[in-house]
Amino acid sequence: MVKMLKSAKNLLRSFAAKVLDLDDTVKPMAHLRLFEDYLDKHNFDTDTSDLNEFLEVLKKKHLVDEILVSTTNGGTIVSSTNGDSVSKSVTGAALFNYVESEHPKSETILIKSNGVWNMIFSYGEKLYIIKASSDLSIVELRSLAKDMEKFLKTRALN
Repeated sequence: MVKMLKSAKNLLRSFAAKVLDLDDTVKPMAHLRLFEDYLDKHNFDTDTSDLNEFLEVLKKKHLVDEILVSTTNGGTIVSSTNGDSVSKSVTGAALFNYVESEHPKSETILIKSNGVWNMIFSYGEKLYIIKASSDLSIVELRSLAKDMEKFLKTRALN
């Protein structure tokens, strides 16, 4: 009887999740606390008009190695990479568009290659390609994108 009730409960929960499209994603609280502690201990002055200086501060603030912002068709907008931003933009856009066509509800693409994480996600009308030694949560990635969008809007690079 108990097994039957448990099975019925699981069946109803599964059905409700599919019908209501419930999101049971949990915020990575331990990861966020560590990140907040890091931010509290360091001062990151992003109030600069120099793009390269801003990118360096943003990389340190969000603990990433490379930041590349492109259009969804592969045109580079902003890049902290050294010389290969065009090919990375085109490759990232092609990969993102392919995955989005196969999995329309996907938010982020995470690829770990040679111990380095490559994260691709869209924010607004832009595509962000981030490289880091550790994967970032979608909350952290959106925070980085918000910082970048604020800079682009205030500096009229948008």
